[in-house]
Amino acid sequence: MFKSKIAAKLAAYFALAVLVFAFVMAFSFGHFFRESFIERQQKALTHRAANVAAIMGDNLERSRVREGKKEEQHHTTEAAGKAQPGVPSGNPDTAAAAAAGDAAAKGQTAAKKTVHPGELLRSRRLIAYVNIITADDVWVADKEGNIVMRTHLPEGNAKVVPSNIRGRIEHHRGPQGRDVPPVFEGTTTVNSLPQLYRDMFRKGFKGESSVQEEFDKRINEMMVSATAPIYDKNGGVEGVLMLRVPVFGLRHAFFEALEVFGGCLALALLIALAVAWFLSNKFTKPLNKMKDTAERLAAGDYKARSFVTQNDEIGELAVTLDGMAGRLEEADLETKKMEKIRKEFIANISHELRTPVTVMRGSLEALRDKVVTEPAEVEKYHDTMYDETLFLQRLINDLLDLSRLQNVDFPIEKEPLNFCEVVQNAVRSARHLAREKNITVECETDAPMYKMTGDYGRLNQMLMIFLDNAVKFSPENRSVEVKMANRRLTVTDHGEGIKEEDLLHVFDRFYKTRGEKNKSGSGLGLAIAREIAERHAIALSIRSEYGKGTTVVMELPKPEELSAEEKAEMA
Repeated sequence: MFKSKIAAKLAAYFALAVLVFAFVMAFSFGHFFRESFIERQQKALTHRAANVAAIMGDNLERSRVREGKKEEQHHTTEAAGKAQPGVPSGNPDTAAAAAAGDAAAKGQTAAKKTVHPGELLRSRRLIAYVNIITADDVWVADKEGNIVMRTHLPEGNAKVVPSNIRGRIEHHRGPQGRDVPPVFEGTTTVNSLPQLYRDMFRKGFKGESSVQEEFDKRINEMMVSATAPIYDKNGGVEGVLMLRVPVFGLRHAFFEALEVFGGCLALALLIALAVAWFLSNKFTKPLNKMKDTAERLAAGDYKARSFVTQNDEIGELAVTLDGMAGRLEEADLETKKMEKIRKEFIANISHELRTPVTVMRGSLEALRDKVVTEPAEVEKYHDTMYDETLFLQRLINDLLDLSRLQNVDFPIEKEPLNFCEVVQNAVRSARHLAREKNITVECETDAPMYKMTGDYGRLNQMLMIFLDNAVKFSPENRSVEVKMANRRLTVTDHGEGIKEEDLLHVFDRFYKTRGEKNKSGSGLGLAIAREIAERHAIALSIRSEYGKGTTVVMELPKPEELSAEEKAEMA
């Protein structure tokens, strides 16, 4: 279904991360929303309860003063009215005493009819007023533990009223005839309440405020309750006020918030998935390129490249892959080149071996068949076979040397030596070769000693290969110069030089220029010299100008430190 499996996985992981994030956010939001909402309700309700309790305490004192004044005025009026008709006129003192006695009696009767503070606290008018002002459920308890309450109820939910509470449900019309929630008015006692409410009222009678929340199963909502003591003018507790507010709408608001949150989450998830799919494809595009490149490389197309350029780990991987492809291409070219050289090697060695064997066979057949009988001619045939045998021996020895030197496990016998002595000894040997052509071999060194560790015989073999070629390709009566200075050794001849197209292959096996001067060459000399030079960390190069001469340049390794005895010998 998906072309890029990793892109689908990345998109799925991103979506899973978004979902986990969303669920954590929803849970955290719900928890903190509920805690914060209820905490605000508690603080507000506690503050309202304290204010309402203070107002009720003031109202209680005013009610007492007002009721006292009314009773006193009523008693005075009644006493004055009764004193006029029933008192004898001849004894004013007796009449006054009778009037005073009647007034005292009436006062006691009036005192008995004075409203009790508990009655004032439980006044339905006061409670209704508080209920309307605060919009909270109002419960007021007096010192005897009697409670009058006014509680809001959900519409049509009369069954929420407990059976131990006496009262009635009233339905009212709000402003402009609008319906308002029904109100339950009733009475009960503190001891008939659940333990939570009993404890809150008891704390209130001790002068302590409290606030609690609980889940009310009857209305299926959270209920927050706060109590505050009602004090008289002397600081005594006359009663306890409880305000209760059901957190109507908390669940509704919470679920509404969840619906909005869920809708936003669904939209965000769709957008996130689209963005994740886009980014995943963008992320995996270079990986797909590299995969295609790897497949092409596996199929043998070493020119394949990913061409991915990014400043990150993927970019580094792409650079590594392209670098590997480049090295594979170079290795493939080298393999093809080596295959070509191998074929040429086989062809050359076959040719090199076939020629002397053919000459020797022909000479032997001529001698065997008595085709040649003259002693002088027989001698020539013997000389020819001897020369060809020497050539075969040299060719075989060169092949063995080259094979050994190319084998890294084949050891060469290295020891400390004076490279200047190796050069001078090779020059002396070359001078014997150069006498036939009257060629002078000159040698010049900038120091008498150049200490290094090497194989004397192999180094001499390398120098003799260069000197032998220099003498071979130099015309008669010329010179060959050998110079050693500044860690560089050069062998220069003034022969015909090497053509530019041949200069690139002079170190290849069996590669040799065709001509009379190189008939006896095996084509392995310079290849052997290169292997010896590499074993001694000597860098080789050849400069040549066709028609003017050739120079072999050897860059020598850094000379080793001389001992005290060697320095003394030089001095």
